[in-house]
Amino acid sequence: MLANALCAQSAGFSPLARFGRGTRKGAIPILRKILPFALALGLFFTSARPSEALAIYEPDSTYDVAPNELPPAMGAEVSAQVAEKGAELIAAHPSFANAVVSLDGHGHLRSDVYVGLQRVMSLTGDDGSKAFAIAQRLNAAHARADLRPDLIAPGRRDNQYVILAGNRPLLTVNDRLAASQGTKPATLVLHWIDNLRTALGGMPFSAVSRGDRFVAGTRVGLSSWYGPGFNGRRAADGERFDQNNMTAANKTLPFGTLLLVTNLHTKQTCLVRVTDRGPYVGNRILDLSKAAAKAIGLSGVSKVRIDILKN
Repeated sequence: MLANALCAQSAGFSPLARFGRGTRKGAIPILRKILPFALALGLFFTSARPSEALAIYEPDSTYDVAPNELPPAMGAEVSAQVAEKGAELIAAHPSFANAVVSLDGHGHLRSDVYVGLQRVMSLTGDDGSKAFAIAQRLNAAHARADLRPDLIAPGRRDNQYVILAGNRPLLTVNDRLAASQGTKPATLVLHWIDNLRTALGGMPFSAVSRGDRFVAGTRVGLSSWYGPGFNGRRAADGERFDQNNMTAANKTLPFGTLLLVTNLHTKQTCLVRVTDRGPYVGNRILDLSKAAAKAIGLSGVSKVRIDILKN
């Protein structure tokens, strides 16, 4: 049964409610019962925006409400008292990490993974089950004392990107998962790692420097980019080059080496994998794929820092 339900703003701090056991048939009437309360709150506010119904996801909750069965946009902002109650619910929850499922006023389904009060991962279209599995892995790593910010880093296992906690794979970020979020695995894994390390009180991985335990070496030099004219051809490692993937060419680094590339002009950073040889123009040290160049704001030739990650 729905134990506590709150309406929250779709942006900024989101108070969380908790769903316990329930059924689809039982959840909808209860959701409808709270609508008058939500709408009444709206009378005290001049601005109105679509709101979210949030709940801490639990696997024994039947939270499978189809989008066309959702209540209409509530159009009400919550009061400070309701937001405060939401904060109390979060603080009272015993888990280190929690999965939160949300239904916004437009009927869109999304789940988020929270570490404490900080959101570290978002999954569009997830009913909460994927986020819950991730939260469980985070809780297990926390219980082993593996979840320290200086132990969180990207890696590759079985030709797929992973988030590492020490030497243990914490989470696999494959092509399908990244595509469902409208991005590439290298981009998503770096974004999630940055969020996780920050939530744990550390520095984002994209800000690591020489001396970090995961960095084998650092180089500074000029980088260019390539794509049109090469797209679809075989790269030096045998793969088909895809200008929309996060890859790079280097003259000597082993294929598969992961690089953290920072554009020293824009200060933007991306994660790439060495799949090709080059560049053979002047004294350039790196040739980025079109997607990688775009990610760091490189439109021609620019000075970059390359942090070579350990295998």
